[in-house]
Amino acid sequence: MKKLTYTMIAAFLFCSVEAQIQNAGFENMTDGLPNNWNIKKTDLYEGKVDYTQYFGGKASMQLTGKTNDTKNFQSFSQKVPLDIQQLEKIEISAYVKSENTNGIINLWTQVKDENGRMIDFGNSESQQRSIAVNKDWTKYSLIFTVDKNVKSLLLGGVFTGNGTVWFDHFELNKIAFSKEEPSKISIKYIQEFKDIVKKNSIVSDKLDWQNIETNLGYLSKGMKTVNDTDTALNYIIKNLREAGDNHSFIDGKERTEKQKIANTNDAKPDSRLIDQNIGYVSVPGFASLNTEVGDTFALQIHNMIKKLDSGNAIKGWIVDLRTNTGGNMHPMISGLGNLIGEGTLGYFVYNGKKSPWIYKNRKFGPHKIKEPYELKSGQSKIAVLIGPSTASSGEATTIAFIGKNNVKLFGQPSAGYTSANRPYTLSDGKSLALATSYEMDRNGKVYYGKIDPDIPVEPKEGQDMDIEAAKVWILN
Repeated sequence: MKKLTYTMIAAFLFCSVEAQIQNAGFENMTDGLPNNWNIKKTDLYEGKVDYTQYFGGKASMQLTGKTNDTKNFQSFSQKVPLDIQQLEKIEISAYVKSENTNGIINLWTQVKDENGRMIDFGNSESQQRSIAVNKDWTKYSLIFTVDKNVKSLLLGGVFTGNGTVWFDHFELNKIAFSKEEPSKISIKYIQEFKDIVKKNSIVSDKLDWQNIETNLGYLSKGMKTVNDTDTALNYIIKNLREAGDNHSFIDGKERTEKQKIANTNDAKPDSRLIDQNIGYVSVPGFASLNTEVGDTFALQIHNMIKKLDSGNAIKGWIVDLRTNTGGNMHPMISGLGNLIGEGTLGYFVYNGKKSPWIYKNRKFGPHKIKEPYELKSGQSKIAVLIGPSTASSGEATTIAFIGKNNVKLFGQPSAGYTSANRPYTLSDGKSLALATSYEMDRNGKVYYGKIDPDIPVEPKEGQDMDIEAAKVWILN
């Protein structure tokens, strides 16, 4: 435990923002939970106010986890209204401590407009300000650029894993812009990034480039290295969000390099026989640009379908894309090719131009199944399961099925990232995944957001209602 001291560090740099985080030190509580903070109860976790550990004052927010499953987490949050009159740079900070912890800790913030729409997001990992585990009280922060379009923040902390984490003393401060001229290196890098967006973004013509240029002039002041330019790059991404592009993002150098040689998504395809006559195949996201790795992924899915079909009297199929968060669509569709069938499966479209998705001779993109298996019946019913986590290339894979007369979609609406991201490698090794086109199904319908299921299914605790509904349809 440390005594909280308030010091004026670089008083010329920080000043108060016209907003206030309520109960920032978790001093006030009701029934063990801190006032003004929202805590969603989660199995295998506990969140409460702790009066034995604190950085300052007399309390802190404690999260305790009892699982290594990364799908589960515990978070807390607070909505903070903002009154911003001009371009500003703000810092959201908190002190964090953890013990006997194996997992991931994050501060996180959603930046929202007057309609409550998220136009920017960041956490400790995405801003490369990772929180170290099993350390004493340490200050961590997130930096955002905001303007008059920003009306509120949703901020808080989150823990995934096992062990105990404490959060205390949240603060929101404004950072004054430097008056020092930026270096030529930083100016060149910002220009490189801006030129890619301006030339290729699907919303480029909706952006106020004159205003963006002016504000980049303020933001770039004091920048000396390429690493200093993150604020300027994220400001351009925020403008893309405001214009309707919720899909573009920046990948760090390490992840960019790893995707060239390996799949950065650890989830694996799965399959099983349901009720002795329905073939079930689950296809997760796939995040690699390596052709050989993609071929292996596609072949794994293909062989699962082959094994189920060749050894059983299959009456229908369930293709589960509910956990498919995206990545590279080509291995996914290639692996599912004998269910989707050959032909034009869909299109990328932009400014009146169409680029077809052609699956021919068991080849889709760079991937080809060398010894393809022919299904016993190419007309069996296929139920495709989708949900809020079906995103990006998972949605493109869904679109590849749409329009077939033996296919229906079951579940809940998808995530709404139905644009195509093209990767652009930047000069420092990072990459920009930029939305450059929309997606169209084989019947000519263009998707600008979520994909709705043909048969909506309400979830029910303890039962997989999507599969149950799919079974009824297949066997009817």
